[in-house]
Amino acid sequence: MFRNQSGGIRKALVISLGLHVLVGVLFLVGVNLTTPKRPTQAASIIEATMIDDGMVAAQAERLAEMQAQRDARQAAEQAQADAERKAAEEAERQAAEQAAAAEQARQAEQQQAVAEQQARAEAERQRVLEQQRKAEEARKAAEAKKQAEAEAARKAAEAKKQAEAEAARKAAEAKKQAEAEAARKAAEAKKQAEAEAARKAAEAKKQAEAEAARKAAEAKKKAEAEQAMKDLEALMGGSAGGSSSAASAAEVDRYTGMIIAAIQRNWLVAPTMVGKQCRINIRVAPDGLILKIGQGQGDAEVCRSAELAIRKTGTLPMPKDPKVNKELQNLNLTLIPRL
Repeated sequence: MFRNQSGGIRKALVISLGLHVLVGVLFLVGVNLTTPKRPTQAASIIEATMIDDGMVAAQAERLAEMQAQRDARQAAEQAQADAERKAAEEAERQAAEQAAAAEQARQAEQQQAVAEQQARAEAERQRVLEQQRKAEEARKAAEAKKQAEAEAARKAAEAKKQAEAEAARKAAEAKKQAEAEAARKAAEAKKQAEAEAARKAAEAKKQAEAEAARKAAEAKKKAEAEQAMKDLEALMGGSAGGSSSAASAAEVDRYTGMIIAAIQRNWLVAPTMVGKQCRINIRVAPDGLILKIGQGQGDAEVCRSAELAIRKTGTLPMPKDPKVNKELQNLNLTLIPRL
């Protein structure tokens, strides 16, 4: 490309130089295009030849120098223009490359964003599908559980019905057997109770008769003593005091019976206690409040039951007579259970 340009420059330079030489020659010879003169032919040719040789060479040299400067300037301008054009082309190429790279990066980023969006969309779709799958599984599980519970309830109701029927049958059978066994035991117990009651009644009768005989003997002995005392008092002239002592003793016996009756009313007596007894000491306040219950002597079951009856009674009937009241404040009772 530079060789073609140099050839063109040389061609243009030669043409320009020829034109300048032609113009210079025309000015030097004084050519008048409008009013030409006709000098003599010999003189004009010689003069023109002499002028042409001297001045044309100088003019040509000056023109050549000017042309060379012009050509150099044009070459520099062309070179600068070419350099600027190449720089512009290079800048444009680099800008195009950068734009292409930027476009490629943008497209890559856009593709990445699209890929990420598609990935998120796919993940969301998978999540929705997973939720739907879990919901379906939960629904099926709930339905299966409901069916299982219904089946279990049906079986439980059926089993309960069968169990209740079996239990009713067994209960009826057991009741029948229990009634038969109870009747047998009741008959046997009645027979044993009657025999035991007869035995205890005989024993109680025997003990009562013995107690009655003992009390009769004591009463007889006491009466004999009282009679002896009365006889002695009669001999000594003190019959009034004996009457008072007898009256006090009778009052003590009366209130003792009332106290035993009060205890008996609160006494729960079992059939096994019949024919047995307990002797127990009781300390009583003047108003009848029970202060102390001593250790019972006799059958252990009878003594425990008698002590409970005494505690339940709480307050005993007491006479207003100070002498009788004082004698009843320390009682030794013989308690015999009675049905």
